[in-house]
Amino acid sequence: MKLPGYETTFITRVDLSDEGLKTLKERLFGIVKAYGGELVYEEDWGKRKFAYEIEKETRGHYTHFVYTGKGDIVHEIERNLRLHESTLRFMTVNLAKEFEKDVFTKELGNGTPLKREERAPQAEVSA
Repeated sequence: MKLPGYETTFITRVDLSDEGLKTLKERLFGIVKAYGGELVYEEDWGKRKFAYEIEKETRGHYTHFVYTGKGDIVHEIERNLRLHESTLRFMTVNLAKEFEKDVFTKELGNGTPLKREERAPQAEVSA
């Protein structure tokens, strides 16, 4: 059975320690496992300057990860991000109803995005 795929990007305050960020990521990845999902890809985009202030902050630490899961996994991940005091912003995108991990890793490994015709026909973006 194929699970839906999602990607979440979140921004934390720069004053959050490396240990604090690691703890937050472990909590989120634990939720993925608890909902029968799998962490497909995780990337630390580092600290970046904002185009405009967010909650009086001018810089933030960006983290991006791709995962699969069932049920209310997105709701639970976003609930935990809302509760964490160092989270400034987050966004989750629905990649596909039946996520193809192999296609995603192939696309990621080549460094070039697949053409729209080569992607899974179920791929959709939702806000």
